[in-house]
Amino acid sequence: MGLLKMLMGEEPGIIGTLLHYENKGQFGEYATEYALTHDNISGYIKVLHNIYLPNKGKTTEIDVLMIHEKGVFVFESKNYSGWIFGSADQQKWTQSLRGGEKNQFYNPMKQNEIHRKALADFLGIPIETISSYIIFSNRCDLKKVPDDTPVCKIVRRERLLRKLRSDLDARAILFTQNEVDAMCTNLQPQTNVTAEQKERHIEEIKERTEGTVCPFCGGQLVLRDGKYGSFYGCSNYPKCRFTRQTK
Repeated sequence: MGLLKMLMGEEPGIIGTLLHYENKGQFGEYATEYALTHDNISGYIKVLHNIYLPNKGKTTEIDVLMIHEKGVFVFESKNYSGWIFGSADQQKWTQSLRGGEKNQFYNPMKQNEIHRKALADFLGIPIETISSYIIFSNRCDLKKVPDDTPVCKIVRRERLLRKLRSDLDARAILFTQNEVDAMCTNLQPQTNVTAEQKERHIEEIKERTEGTVCPFCGGQLVLRDGKYGSFYGCSNYPKCRFTRQTK
């Protein structure tokens, strides 16, 4: 955090930070939503958070969503420290910490691609009008990650607004204010889910990361032997190339 950015309204103040610091993931979402509001973005805009959308009979959750007259923007926050490594086609990216500790997490580009498709289906709009922003903490160093594409930007939090403003400046208006309002109205009920629905969503995540269902295509995962040992592979191979290491 920086004092100047707090004074400019681009970052939450000390009190807001303390209220959201216990849960690092929640703080990342809060800081993103804060940056997008408080008159930091020009143009007609609506911002929603924690949106649960139907996806292949289950649900997918969008952290923060900005509906703008120049497009729809899906934001995924990753509040990690350390060095971050990953490529566009890898299933998992790596967080490398001091002392040699390494942790893996699901490729956020693939994660946001699922969000984009679910959102396009729900709203009935072309997927090309939906962009993906992956926001990492200022505490990390993006050592090796993919370059930006027209539909996906990867950025540390401190540079989010600068990159987003530049992106918007280069775009033409796509939606009227009435269309922005209509999309917001359609999505609003998806933010007011019950505790039971949230719990079901958590169980679905566990099933995708630990269960026997392929998170890419919904096929069954089967145990296979490979050059480096046993692993779980999708039964729809080679059409689907999802794999997961055994524990």
